[in-house]
Amino acid sequence: MQFPQRSKRFEWNFNTIVTLGSMVAGLAVTSAGWGITYANMRNDNADLRKQIIDLTNRMDKDGADKKAQLADVQQQLAQIAPLTFQTTRATESAAENKKAIEMTNARIDRVVEAFGGKLDTVIDSVNKVSTQVQVLSSKLEDMQGKADKTLFRTPVVRP
Repeated sequence: MQFPQRSKRFEWNFNTIVTLGSMVAGLAVTSAGWGITYANMRNDNADLRKQIIDLTNRMDKDGADKKAQLADVQQQLAQIAPLTFQTTRATESAAENKKAIEMTNARIDRVVEAFGGKLDTVIDSVNKVSTQVQVLSSKLEDMQGKADKTLFRTPVVRP
């Protein structure tokens, strides 16, 4: 069996047109899809670069702020040691003052006790003297009163 020989001229039939049309449409759609995808990737890439630059700038700014804060913290930390020493010294001074006040109070208590004892002695002595003065006063009154009594009891003589 022998196959028929093809004609030498290019034949256009419906199948050929549909096949070529579908191939062209497929290539056009694929090209459009790739173009859109490429454009989106390029735009996304540009957006990502912009975001990266923004983040880098923000991180640099935050880093500078953190360095300034760190310098402030270091300065404040340097002040802690002298303040701690001053606080410790003030506490020790307060303790020493408290001991001195307690010792002064003890001395004052001793002086008050001694003065109180001496004051009791003085009061007793004054009371004794007061008693003696009263006794002497009553004796004097008795002596003065007896003379007066005898004068008034004597009979009155008229010349």
